[in-house]
Amino acid sequence: MKNSAQICHLTLRLHLFSSKVFPRRILRKSDRVATRVSHMPVDRMRWGAEEWQFADLYMPDDPSPFEKGAGVPCVMLIHGGFWKEEYTLDLMQPIAQDLAEAGVAAWNIEFKRWKDGDEGVWMDTLSDVLRAWGQLALLPGIDIMRSMAMGHSAGGQLALILAAKAERKPWLAIAQAPLTDLIGADRAKLSDEGDALRKWMGSSPEQASETWSQLNPIDHPPKTSVLLFHGEKDVDVPLLQSETYARIMKAKGADVQKIWLPGDHYDIIDVASDDWLVQLNAILDWL
Repeated sequence: MKNSAQICHLTLRLHLFSSKVFPRRILRKSDRVATRVSHMPVDRMRWGAEEWQFADLYMPDDPSPFEKGAGVPCVMLIHGGFWKEEYTLDLMQPIAQDLAEAGVAAWNIEFKRWKDGDEGVWMDTLSDVLRAWGQLALLPGIDIMRSMAMGHSAGGQLALILAAKAERKPWLAIAQAPLTDLIGADRAKLSDEGDALRKWMGSSPEQASETWSQLNPIDHPPKTSVLLFHGEKDVDVPLLQSETYARIMKAKGADVQKIWLPGDHYDIIDVASDDWLVQLNAILDWL
């Protein structure tokens, strides 16, 4: 197993940027069209030799109401799936399209996930996420001052760790039904046979307590504001995960805005749902 101290070397040496606030644009159901933006041009970019080291960039087709001199704001999307190889960035594709349609660029990333026989890959996962975050800063037309990170489920855990550890902090971190308490999630045996976390980590909490703590969002306050979304009917990642994070971060003085939604774990990433519309408007409220 890899040394947990190596995690410190994954921080990218990028400059910090200040943020600006722009007027809100409210979207309603009447604004949404029946045909989604599947025709939207997508640029697939690679940053490494491995087959999973790529991301898809979605840019607005039309002039964005949020564009400034530096470009358009962008959200880096980190998909969920308990870090398993069978789940891919396709989970976040509809959200990427919807953001671009609303005038916000989306950087939908892939990263190393575990599979049977190839476990304990947390270091590669985190490295890929940080490298993708660094690559975003090099893209033309992107306002890096307003770059954000958003993750769902296990991707939410990665977004929160990024918000706590990346040298160039996101302007905003957005966590959708995130795994925030890895020890609690392991104890509750979330996902499949309850061992997905241990397979990604390559150990139990008892075997590598320091490593588990290094990757546990509740142990690391974010360096930026957090929008925390969770469905009240979520049985895959219980609401308790977000409630615990919000309570602990409030005690530590972090800026965490929580919004509980009526749906479940998948409604939160369903662009046809009211749950997603609430999230989209909350994100646009920052621009």
